[in-house]
Amino acid sequence: MVPSIKDERARRDVSMLPLMITAIENDDDRQLAAELYARYRAVMLRRAGSILKEDDRAEEAVQEAMLRVIRHLEKVRMIPENERAYYLAAVTQTAALDLYRRRQREQQNTFTGYDESLDAPGPAEDGPMELLRREQAVLLRQCVALLPQRELDILNYRYLLELPHKEIARLMGLKPEHVRMLLTRAKRKLLLAYREKGGTDDE
Repeated sequence: MVPSIKDERARRDVSMLPLMITAIENDDDRQLAAELYARYRAVMLRRAGSILKEDDRAEEAVQEAMLRVIRHLEKVRMIPENERAYYLAAVTQTAALDLYRRRQREQQNTFTGYDESLDAPGPAEDGPMELLRREQAVLLRQCVALLPQRELDILNYRYLLELPHKEIARLMGLKPEHVRMLLTRAKRKLLLAYREKGGTDDE
């Protein structure tokens, strides 16, 4: 039987496994991690790339996401195979956002020079309303970072991955009505933190 192109690609991906996977001592864990990486790497790269916009940084986020997955392989085993892509995408998205925020902090901490272009008028779209929206977006991201991981995950599942309540419930081992309750609570906490930091509901 002639191997399919898909099989050949899978073998090639497995042959290029990161050291963190090949170094796993348990055979079953190593095999599962290798299968997840080979099967979902493309999905994870697309998700990271949509946030970071650079191939090398997207790859870095995928590596970090795989480290997190490896730490929770027992949890992954309990997720049905047809739902693992959602889980891997969510973990990758969180890793990419963490990387993005870390790079932003590093840039802010290392910036010591003066750029005269900062005093120059911005383009037409950088008017007062655009600047206000940017400030609100930064403030909102700061508030999101304060949420517990569980609430952050459930918001990511619902509003970034656009999963229905039933799918979120399966991924998190909850009942759909509990998911709705947690979503409401997370949104309420996020709005409260946003207002406490000076944010407004006005556009």
